[in-house]
Amino acid sequence: MERDFEKGDVVILLDRPMGHVSKIRGVIVGRINENLFNVLLTNGFSKGNIKRVRTFEMRKEQSSELS
Repeated sequence: MERDFEKGDVVILLDRPMGHVSKIRGVIVGRINENLFNVLLTNGFSKGNIKRVRTFEMRKEQSSELS
C-alpha cells in the first residue's frame, strides 16, 4: 500500500481505517506529522472543509480500484 503522501496529492478517503474506498475525494494541503495530514475535501456533504486524516484512512487516487 502506498504511504508516500505529499502536499498537493489527490486522495480518496476510505470508509473506515484500512477499509473500502469511498467516493469522497480530497487534496492534501498540509502535513501535521508523519502520519497525520490536513485534507481539503473536494466533493460530498463537507465539500470545502479541511479534515485531519491519518495515512491508513486514505489512498492516492491512482492506486485505488474506484474508476
